[in-house]
Amino acid sequence: MEIFAFGSLCRGEIDQSSDIDLLLIKNKDEKLNNLDIDKFSIYNRNRIEEIWNEGNPFSWHLFLESKQIFSTSGENIFKDLGKPKPYQNLENDLKKFSTLYYTSRDFLMNSSDSRDFELSMIFLAIRNFATCYSLGKLKQFNFSRKSAHHLGEDSIPVSKTTFKLLERSRILSTRGFGNLITDEELKEVFSELVIIDNWFDNLVKKSKI
Repeated sequence: MEIFAFGSLCRGEIDQSSDIDLLLIKNKDEKLNNLDIDKFSIYNRNRIEEIWNEGNPFSWHLFLESKQIFSTSGENIFKDLGKPKPYQNLENDLKKFSTLYYTSRDFLMNSSDSRDFELSMIFLAIRNFATCYSLGKLKQFNFSRKSAHHLGEDSIPVSKTTFKLLERSRILSTRGFGNLITDEELKEVFSELVIIDNWFDNLVKKSKI
């Protein structure tokens, strides 16, 4: 078993909404006794090897932004594996996260029953889409929550207010703290959805050039 810290802590990007992301890697049949498994993202070694061979963005995230904090064997799987393979799945990943965005957007437009959840999914789609675009098209490593603001001329052109509202919904959904979105704040987001639509559509087109 190996345990790694990864993400914002290892980037040095710590604020009041940051959390400590912990990854636990185990052998297939290894038992996890006396551990609170809810505190970890848990992967089998075989799955880690698979995403390394795929060049999955998460593999690059772990390779570049993680720190081992425990190992029962003294080994470090990331050092043993070396660099992940080049990322090759840009087209499919952009389509996947674009679809997630439009699905959540449509639910949000048609019902307010789960608006904070849908806003959270919109933020997730924006962040992951930007990370994949950055890695696959720009050849840059960009894994932060604000990845969509670090694409140069391709950065998302929404207002700071709208971006912060989406980010707030994501933090509320995943970390359980923060304020629910008000009706007035929702109107602010609605007013910029067409900007977000165009951003997704334009970057999908640019990724194919």
